[in-house]
Amino acid sequence: MNKRISKYFNVPLVTYGLITLNIAVYGWMLYHYRTTESIDALIQTGAMYSPLVYLQNEWWRFITASFIHIGFEHFIFNMITLYFLGKDIEALLGHFNFSCIYLFACVGGNLFSSLANLNVSAGASTGIFGLFACYIILSYLNPDSYTLKSRSITFMTLLILQFVTGLFSVGIDTWGHLGGAVYGALITLVIGPSSKEFFSQRHRIFAVFVLIILKCALYYFGYMNTVR
Repeated sequence: MNKRISKYFNVPLVTYGLITLNIAVYGWMLYHYRTTESIDALIQTGAMYSPLVYLQNEWWRFITASFIHIGFEHFIFNMITLYFLGKDIEALLGHFNFSCIYLFACVGGNLFSSLANLNVSAGASTGIFGLFACYIILSYLNPDSYTLKSRSITFMTLLILQFVTGLFSVGIDTWGHLGGAVYGALITLVIGPSSKEFFSQRHRIFAVFVLIILKCALYYFGYMNTVR
């Protein structure tokens, strides 16, 4: 392979692109609204808000919400986490597979959020939790990798702590985090590399089937939760 092409594939371009897009949205909100924390600014920019999604067919919010942040602390913490997680997983899986896992986790997290949350929500944490789960599943699929195993233990502990903290905290979208993790895990089962001999194409097809059923169920119950 040409050295220039090889160097291109080794650079975490998608991670850099995602961070750049988040920075651009954050900067645009500050310029246009002078804040990233008002309800009106968040909704106008594309934050997750179930009544507009299900009653006004504003489906893009399932993805745009993951590029919007509520305050600087929320923004900077997510960007730092995305940088370190993203560049590692993108190096392991490649640009396309990494993009699929992250974006599916974003959508899945916001689908879960719409199931139980009628408030405005936003943030890259849906996709980031999908990356946490991705590491855990990669460890399961490749049990001989010491690096994946050690990191998966760390991320599993972090996931549990985050979920427990979210249950007792105000303003944390625990359902969105859970959805991101679930979707990140399922997509990794579909496209993640595996050294396990018994993990066959049938297992991957079953994971796709679960994703489809889950999406339909979440949409239905999210809609019912909004209109009731």
